[in-house]
Amino acid sequence: MPRPTTTPAALPADRREARSIIWRLVEPSAPETAGIPLTSARAHQLLKRGISSQTLGPLSEFLGLGKGVVAEYLDLDRSTANRRATKGQLLPMHSAESVLRLLELDQMAADTFESEAEASQWLRRPHPMLDGETPLECAKTSYGAQRVKDILLAIQYGGVV
Repeated sequence: MPRPTTTPAALPADRREARSIIWRLVEPSAPETAGIPLTSARAHQLLKRGISSQTLGPLSEFLGLGKGVVAEYLDLDRSTANRRATKGQLLPMHSAESVLRLLELDQMAADTFESEAEASQWLRRPHPMLDGETPLECAKTSYGAQRVKDILLAIQYGGVV
């Protein structure tokens, strides 16, 4: 099966604002928490409450990926994702976890690199330490996401991967 393309339409002009919009959808009761590191306790509470499927459109724009690619990263069929978003339904738990995982990795990349654009490009570029997958592709699983985190920490602090 061929890999989905990660060549995006244009990224939002202001990624910080786009990230804030997504967080307002993920955590509408506390929009001021956008950009605050995601703790396991906070993530657990968000998952218990549920994450709206309406986050898929803004997440797609924010990551610079097509909606179909984002749906695949969240292990959703595109038509199912569209139907859920239209009806305002919550994402299934595994997909909601994937949304948080992608947001967490994006924040780590933004903290690691000098610019938002550089962080976004790094996440969407195939990486030799990930067997040629992009960090976003690798993050489909929690173990893959941990591998991406290890690489980001090594880049940030000069450690061995």
